[in-house]
Amino acid sequence: MIALIIIGAIVGLLLIAIFLPITIDLSYDSEFLIKIKYSGITVFDNKKSEKKQKNKYKKQSKPKKKSTKTKKDNFFIRTYKQKGLMGTIKYFSTILKIVLKKLMWLLKKFKFRRFKFDLTVATSDAADTAIKYGEVCATTYPVFALIQSVADFKPKDINISADFDKSKWEFKCEALVKTSAINWIIAGISVLIEIFKIQRKESEENERKQSKDRNGHNT
Repeated sequence: MIALIIIGAIVGLLLIAIFLPITIDLSYDSEFLIKIKYSGITVFDNKKSEKKQKNKYKKQSKPKKKSTKTKKDNFFIRTYKQKGLMGTIKYFSTILKIVLKKLMWLLKKFKFRRFKFDLTVATSDAADTAIKYGEVCATTYPVFALIQSVADFKPKDINISADFDKSKWEFKCEALVKTSAINWIIAGISVLIEIFKIQRKESEENERKQSKDRNGHNT
C-alpha cells in the first residue's frame, strides 16, 4: 500500500512538472541574450554561462595532452558512407521537413507576452538605403503575419525605418515567450517516432534487396 502511494505521488509530481510553464526571455542589443525559466526558476542564462566558461579557460592554463585514441566518424559521415551523396541529401531533407513541421506545431503553443522589434536601415548611399528598406519590409512583415496566424502573437511594437543620415544599420529586439514543458516533450517524441519509422522502412527495404540478391545468386 505504501509503495502504491509513493508511486502515485511520483507520477503526480511528474504530471505537475510537465505542465509547469517555461518562460523564454530573448533580447538583442549588440549582443544576444537568452534566459530560460522553468516555473519561475532560472535554468539557463547564456550571459552567466559565458562568464563561467571564460573563468574555466583561465584556470586551464596547462595545455592538454593530445589524445592517442582514433576519432570515430560522426553521424553525418557515417550516413554519407552508407547512403552516398544523394541518399544523404534525401535523408536529411526528410528529417528537416519533419522538424520544421513540428516546430510549426510548437509555435502554435507559444504565447508572446512581450515583443519589441526595432530596425533602422542605413547605408552610405541614400538610393541603396531606400532599396534595402523596401526589401526588408517585403520580407519581414510577411514573417510577422505568419507568426500571428499560428501563435498567440500581437505585433504592436514593431518599428522598421530608414535613416538617410546614418551609414550603419541598427537593430534591437526583445521577446518574452511562454509555453509548457509538455509541448516540447510531445514535439520531441513525435520527431523521434517519425525518424524511427524512416529508419525501419529503410532497413526493411534493404532486407528485401538483400533477399532478392540472394535468390538471384541461388538461381
